[in-house]
Amino acid sequence: MDKIMHTMKIVSDKTMEQAYQTYSLLNEEVRRWQDERGSFWMDKLIIAETPPYYPLRDFPEILVLELWKRLNQVRGVLVSEAVLSQTWHDFNAGLPVSDLELLSRLQIALTGIAHLSHSWVMEKKRDISSADRAESSDCPICGEGVALSVLTAPNGKRCLHCTLCGYEWSTTRVGCILCGREEASDQNYLNSGEFPGIEVVACEACGQYFKELDLRILSVEDFVWEDVRTLPLNYAAEQWFAEQAKIAKKVH
Repeated sequence: MDKIMHTMKIVSDKTMEQAYQTYSLLNEEVRRWQDERGSFWMDKLIIAETPPYYPLRDFPEILVLELWKRLNQVRGVLVSEAVLSQTWHDFNAGLPVSDLELLSRLQIALTGIAHLSHSWVMEKKRDISSADRAESSDCPICGEGVALSVLTAPNGKRCLHCTLCGYEWSTTRVGCILCGREEASDQNYLNSGEFPGIEVVACEACGQYFKELDLRILSVEDFVWEDVRTLPLNYAAEQWFAEQAKIAKKVH
């Protein structure tokens, strides 16, 4: 299935606009913190000898809590350090976090820290060899799994983009970035006229999906927000997989 009809929206335009205003406000605070405290923290960090050079799990708790507190204050939310500390430990352990707004501010804080560490690692390493990048689709800077691919101008060269730290590196032109399967018959491209220049690639081989952004068509300033803005495509991909499972069940 190469194209899909427009899917139901997950959030209204008004809600999305409100979410963007909040997101922008928090990012302004992140930038202030980076200017005020970034160099202080970067001087205290030590990069690893091999990738990932500075993974999220190595972020010092005191560093995470410092920025996270500032973001909570911007939203007028008072959270005790004990609660923040426990939530950070739960998040790091892969446990669910029930307070989604608190979690969203944590994720914005982590992204702000990761972007700083990305710049710092690049300054120290100067160049990251292709051998360091070839092992998997995990980011060689922060170790996070990557779920975005981009086609760059002018020739459509394909890269992987880490939405946590912002690092970008080249990859194969075709195939699934999650499992490595390259057979075209296994890849299904789902799109909507509402989001020109963006497709969801659904891989039948591994049962996963990812977004591919064509930067020859689309201009993107913030990849994190672009991923959030296009959440209806995630929903469409999940629906597509559900439909395929129903079809397969009927056949068997």
